[in-house]
Amino acid sequence: MRSSDAGTTGHRLRGDGCARTRGRGVMAVAERPRGPRPATMVTLLTVGMAVAALAVTVPFALDGLAPPVLPGGLWWVAGLALLFFLTEGFVVHVRVRRGTHGINVSELPMVFGLLGLDPVTVILVRTVAGTASLMAIRRQRGPKLIFNAALVALQAAVAVLVFHLIAPGALGATVSGAGPRVWIATYAAMLASDVVAAVLLTAVIAAHDEPGEWRKLPSALALSWMVTVTTTVALISFQAAMQARWALALVGVVAVVLMLAYRAYAALNNGSSQIEQMYGFTRALDGARDIDDLVAVVLERTREVIRAAEAELVVPAGEGEPGMRHLRLTGQDGTVTTYVADEAADRWLQPALVGEPVLRAAAAGHDAMAVPVQFGDQPAALVVSGSFEDVGRFTEKSLRLFETIANHAGAALGRAVLVDRLRREAAEKEYLASHDSLSGLSNRAHFHELVDAGLRDGDHPEIAVLLLDLDRFKETNDALGHETGDALLREIGERLRAHVGERGRVARFGGDEFAVLMPSDGTPETAIVAARALAEVVEQPIRIGPMALAAKASIGIAVSPRHGHDAKTLVRHADVAMYAAKDSGGLRIYNTGMDASSPQRLAVIADLRVAVERGELAVAYQPKVDPRTGRVVGVEALARWSHPLRGPVSPDEFIPLAEHSGLVRPLTLFVLETALRCRAGWAAMGYDLHVAVNLSPNSLLDADLTEVVARLLAETGNPAHALTLEITESTILADPAGSMATLERLHALGVELSIDDFGTGYSSLGRLRELPIQEVKIDKSFVRSLAADLRDQAVVRSAVQLGHALDLRVVAEGVEDPDTYAYLAEEGCDVVQGYHLSRPLPADDLTAWLLARDAAPAVPAVPAPFAG
Repeated sequence: MRSSDAGTTGHRLRGDGCARTRGRGVMAVAERPRGPRPATMVTLLTVGMAVAALAVTVPFALDGLAPPVLPGGLWWVAGLALLFFLTEGFVVHVRVRRGTHGINVSELPMVFGLLGLDPVTVILVRTVAGTASLMAIRRQRGPKLIFNAALVALQAAVAVLVFHLIAPGALGATVSGAGPRVWIATYAAMLASDVVAAVLLTAVIAAHDEPGEWRKLPSALALSWMVTVTTTVALISFQAAMQARWALALVGVVAVVLMLAYRAYAALNNGSSQIEQMYGFTRALDGARDIDDLVAVVLERTREVIRAAEAELVVPAGEGEPGMRHLRLTGQDGTVTTYVADEAADRWLQPALVGEPVLRAAAAGHDAMAVPVQFGDQPAALVVSGSFEDVGRFTEKSLRLFETIANHAGAALGRAVLVDRLRREAAEKEYLASHDSLSGLSNRAHFHELVDAGLRDGDHPEIAVLLLDLDRFKETNDALGHETGDALLREIGERLRAHVGERGRVARFGGDEFAVLMPSDGTPETAIVAARALAEVVEQPIRIGPMALAAKASIGIAVSPRHGHDAKTLVRHADVAMYAAKDSGGLRIYNTGMDASSPQRLAVIADLRVAVERGELAVAYQPKVDPRTGRVVGVEALARWSHPLRGPVSPDEFIPLAEHSGLVRPLTLFVLETALRCRAGWAAMGYDLHVAVNLSPNSLLDADLTEVVARLLAETGNPAHALTLEITESTILADPAGSMATLERLHALGVELSIDDFGTGYSSLGRLRELPIQEVKIDKSFVRSLAADLRDQAVVRSAVQLGHALDLRVVAEGVEDPDTYAYLAEEGCDVVQGYHLSRPLPADDLTAWLLARDAAPAVPAVPAPFAG
């Protein structure tokens, strides 16, 4: 016969899930009801089974009771009752797919009952003895016991009914020997009883826990061959007993032998099933899509292999959270829930977090195990609790199996954590490469991609590009500091993004320049309306702390296809219109006459391009001196341009033009190569000088910068540490994440890096130590009035102390008098430069200056003590 943990005799069907958790069988659901409908269905089914058993029994009872075929009377009845009691209580579990079947040898007493007792006595003895076994041996109580007792009675009634339908009147015939008809009736009765139990148990599990349980019914019915084996042995034993009464004593021996044989079969089958499950476990790990999916697979398959009610992955809680975070899998829906347990609840599994497996005895009905598992670089533990009855309580053997599972799971989790981390880092780098870190908006390169993508849109190829430049932002930034300036930029960026919404995209090009991409109908009028709306958004008062700031923007507009068919052209034309707007105020839309209206600017750009291409620019060098020794330690290379008609052009004029016209890269490379070649010449003369070259903001976006610098160092024969690249503080600290990759590569090359204009912004000081720099240059605005302004003295003193605290070399520029020189020497400034020492000189003049300085009579390195 078949039964579940519900308590029937014979083979027992069990599967996964709530219906079978904690090894308490189908009726374990009655202990944790999940809703009125499943409980009601189980109750109705229980009542139906009891009524059906009674309906079979009553007609037989009306026919009266017949004496036992075998002699002994009540002793014979008592012996069968004892056999029913014992065989029902001892069960062997066989794993089938994701469920288990329980095997006992209840067919032995049942066959003897069918052949030797009247129907009513068989049903009563089977029901009473089976129920007593459920209570005494299997410790069942309450609704669970009632359900299983009803199932026991129904199985007995079905067996009796089928037997007597096929072989009516067989009870008396068995004394002289049962014939084939009786044998067929017996087999049919046992198989019918087993099938009824399998169907009813599957119905209960499907109704209460898992509708998919019906798919497992064929696998459950496939084990009916065991019913046939036990029934055959029972028939042979009964025939032997008919020939010799003492052979009845052998029935007990046969029952024990059968149980041992089934136990051996179960051990072999369960071992094979366990190997198959482990193989399926590793395959499932390999098939997980991501870390979340993998955690769910690990917990689900661990619970199945170990045969436990619950499985958990325990990892440290997030920052600021006490205790440990539990990722728990229970029930049939495969949902992983998360909770944070307090320290007391997790105290028992602490050894597992430091590498020691833990086996916890049953507590409040739950035994548990915890083993260490790799989860990236965090200590973690895999935990199972609530062993199923088919495996018994967790043992040391279970713990060893659990450790094996944890090893497989840990390797997969470790790989998944690493892949997840690499995926996040790649996504972060991709994001940083296309976005401005200060505002979170797209950067210039990404904006160009968005514009080109918009132009390729076949449905709406008309777009408008608007460039916004904040008026007088530098004054606000200098007066209130970079922290306030950054907050102002972030707020304006957020306002623009909120205003544009899903219609367009907003970018920050750097500094105080923003770009907006909007859909358009190709007409200037629509773009002008959109620009005016943007201006109103920007000009709304902005409250930052206790201050209310007012911003105003100059806006340049270009629309496609009227003003260009690609991103580069549209942005350039919008830029021209923006410069025109700055001259006239408000907003301007690009027109072809706008370029002609600024002939001087265009002519200067054209002449600058020719000068750069022909190498007609020059480089001047300003000496840098150690004020404590008077020794010349380096020079700063500065670009100089002498226009053939206008004469010398200020760097403040032509360098911004180079940046806006795309000439800054060749200009920077010209200065860099020229300075390195001159430095090599001075080194050959015995002057081991550092040479400093300024980098523009756009240079940090040049992916080839490091390779070009390395090539020039090799070609000119200079060591990397002899070159210092200077980046303005506002540039590098406005976008540290976007600049970090280039800076790290230059640092790895051995080039020294310097922050120029140091001290002009206090918001960035806390981030300095995260950058791979070796030097800071105090801005000349603090140095020039140092002798007369006590506040500037305090700023310089603090800057020197801060730089030394960060293990950085401190350089002061703009030293124009002896008192300033003396003060900086006393304060410990490492290097100074300025007109007091020398103006920037051409290379030949600097060589002469060095030779003359060497030939001059020795003078004190530090002038008289500063008296200011």
